[in-house]
Amino acid sequence: MLKAQVSFVLISFLTIMPALADTDNIFGSWTSVTLHGDFGSISPEGKDFRWMVIDQARTRDDKDLNPSRFPGDNGFSPRFTENLLWIQGGYNLTEHSSIWLGYTHDWIKPVSGAHFQESRPYQDYLWSDKVFGNFTALTRTRLEQRVAISGKNSGDVAVRIRQLAMLKHPIPNVKNLSVYVGDEVLAYLNKNEFGPEGFSENRAFGGLSYQLTQDVGLMLGYLGQFINNEGGNDLFTHNVQFDINYKF
Repeated sequence: MLKAQVSFVLISFLTIMPALADTDNIFGSWTSVTLHGDFGSISPEGKDFRWMVIDQARTRDDKDLNPSRFPGDNGFSPRFTENLLWIQGGYNLTEHSSIWLGYTHDWIKPVSGAHFQESRPYQDYLWSDKVFGNFTALTRTRLEQRVAISGKNSGDVAVRIRQLAMLKHPIPNVKNLSVYVGDEVLAYLNKNEFGPEGFSENRAFGGLSYQLTQDVGLMLGYLGQFINNEGGNDLFTHNVQFDINYKF
């Protein structure tokens, strides 16, 4: 199972490399707060039922792609583009695997035109375990239904499959500090107005995670987001990624 998921991610990542010559590059940031826990305080059986809430703000410095909207602005000036709220609940199938049901609400601010919103219910399967000594591997398979609830594509529904694989390793002689690297491939399973059917996006990421206390953790890293655009140049966003998470 793990070998198949990792192979799918690596093969899909390699297929985007020839397309990078016709790709626009911009910079941005993804900043989030994650709250998570279980229901063990209610009953011993409750420890297998888990919950998570995430809020993430995203920015883009896309003025070079839209010079008429930013006349005379030649500096680095990222603008707020998106806010996403995830709410999900899960159940531990085994010590290493779990299933989840979740919902995402997305507020989007384009460079021109009115703001719009999306609704995204999803279903996850997660697996995590120690591999190769002190490495921890995590894979996530997500089936997502992307629904436009406002804007010009209101009512359109896109079904998207997402496959993520990540490795994490503690840094020797540095307490509570780890390095991580991973990749996620996204593909649409139907024709829709959001993107091309088939491969649509790849996200490669890496960085450092630090367990500040038993309940508080920090992550700081880089996420490169490649977006496959039909009828124009593809897009690659280079993002600083930061997350603070708290376990209840």
